[in-house]
Amino acid sequence: MVARTGDIDQLDPQKATAFQTVETLSLVYGRLVALDQDGKLVPDLASKWSTSADGKTLSFTLRSGVSWQDGDPFTAADVKASLERILDEKTAAVARSNLSSITKIDAADGTVTLTLSGPSTALLYSLASVNAAILHDKDIQANTIAKTPDGTGPFSWKSWAQGQQVVLAANPSYWAGAPKIGTVQFRVIPAESSIVSGMKAGAFQIGLLSDPTVADNAGSSDRFQLVKQPTLAYHALMLNGRRGPLQKLEVRQAIACAVDRDQVVKTAANGDGTVTGPITSPGFSYSPTEGLPCTPGDTAAAKKMLADAGYPDGFSLHTIVETGEYATAVAEGQNLQAQLKAIGVTLDLQQLTTDPYVKAWLAADFDAAVALNGGSYDPYLMYGRYFTQGGSLSGPAGLESPTLASLLVKGNTSTDDAQRQTTYRDLQQELLKESPWVWLFRSQDFYLVGSGVSFTPRADGLLSSLAAS
Repeated sequence: MVARTGDIDQLDPQKATAFQTVETLSLVYGRLVALDQDGKLVPDLASKWSTSADGKTLSFTLRSGVSWQDGDPFTAADVKASLERILDEKTAAVARSNLSSITKIDAADGTVTLTLSGPSTALLYSLASVNAAILHDKDIQANTIAKTPDGTGPFSWKSWAQGQQVVLAANPSYWAGAPKIGTVQFRVIPAESSIVSGMKAGAFQIGLLSDPTVADNAGSSDRFQLVKQPTLAYHALMLNGRRGPLQKLEVRQAIACAVDRDQVVKTAANGDGTVTGPITSPGFSYSPTEGLPCTPGDTAAAKKMLADAGYPDGFSLHTIVETGEYATAVAEGQNLQAQLKAIGVTLDLQQLTTDPYVKAWLAADFDAAVALNGGSYDPYLMYGRYFTQGGSLSGPAGLESPTLASLLVKGNTSTDDAQRQTTYRDLQQELLKESPWVWLFRSQDFYLVGSGVSFTPRADGLLSSLAAS
C-alpha cells in the first residue's frame, strides 16, 4: 500500500499533467521507448530502433507477443492511432508540440516508421514520456480512454474511488514478466503527518512525502527507512504575461528581481532545496540567474523598475496555489507574498485542490501561479511545449516569444553537442531576461520505505521499481 497526499485527476495519459496521475498511469501504459534509472533510453514496446543518416526517418521494430490488458494483441496499428491522436489538435494532448516534427506515420506488421520534417534530438525522449503512452486503437475508436484504462504496462487497472484510493493489479501477461507485487493500492492521506503515523503503525509499505520538515522529523526507524531523491522538477512562480501589468517586460523583470530564492528555500522548504534556473537537465548546467538585469532580492532596484514601467504604487495579482500535490506550495506562496509586498505587488492567494487547480492552470485563468513543473533530461522537452509556436501548453506559459521559439527549434534540430550546449545556455539566459516566470528551486522527493520493501526512487518521480518482476 502506497500513501500519498493527493489523488489522480483523470485517466487519459496523453492529457495528464498532475504528478500523481502521471506516476500512476505510467504503471498501466507502455511507450515505444522508456528511460532507465539513469535517464538512458531503453526499449519498451519497441525492441529496437534506428535513425536515418539525415535524421529525417525513425524506424521502430515492435516487440512481439505483447497483449493489451483486455487480451487483444498489441499491433503497429495501435502505435499509429496513438501518435495520430496526440498530433490531432482536437485531442489537446500535452505532448503534441513535442512530436510536431512527425509528418508521416507508416505502420506495417511489427514495424512503425516516422518521417520527420527535420532532425529532432529530443524526439526519442518525447516518446519515452507518459504523455506519449501507446493506447489501444479499439479504445481510441470507442472513445473510452478517459473511462476505462487498458494498457500494456506491468499493472492493470482495477478501481478508483475518487478522493480515496486507486487500486492496480499485477498484469500476468506483461511482456517483461508479472511484477512481484500482486496489488498496488494508492491511498489518499491528506496530512503527511498521518502518513508518517501510518508507516509507524505498519499500515502502509511506502509513504510519499513532499514536506522536508515532516520527512526530517520522521527520520528512519525499525519499520521504515527515509530515502531522499533529488528531482528534475522545479518550483516556479509562473506569470501570465498576457494580462494586466505583466504584459510589460520591465514589470516581470522587477518581480523576478525582487525575489530572494534562498529565502524561499529556507522558509518554505526548510532549506532542503537548490536554487535553480530554468534548465534542470543534468547534462546542461548553467548559472541559475545569469540573464536577469539585477541581483535577485534587490528590492530597491525592483521598485525603481516598477516605477519606470508606470507602476510606482504596485498592483495586485490573482495567484493560484495548489494544495494536496506537494506540501510546500502554500508556504511558497506566502513567502513570495511577503517578499513582493516590499515592492508594492500584492499576491492574492487562491488555494485550490488538484483538479480545479489544473483546470485553471490549463485555461491560463490566473495572473500568477505557484507551480511545480516537471523537468526532463532534454531541455527542449522542458520548454518546447510552452514556448514554441503553437506549443501544446502555450496557454499557461503566458508569453509568446519568437526568440525563445527560435532557440528551442535550433537546439532541437542540432546534432552537434557543443552547439546544443551553447544554444541551450542562450535559451536559459533569454528565459531569465524575458522573465515569463520566476524560477525558484529544485527540491527533493522523500520516501518512507517499509522494512523488507524493495523500492528505488528516480529523479523523474516515476515509481517504475514497483514493477520489478
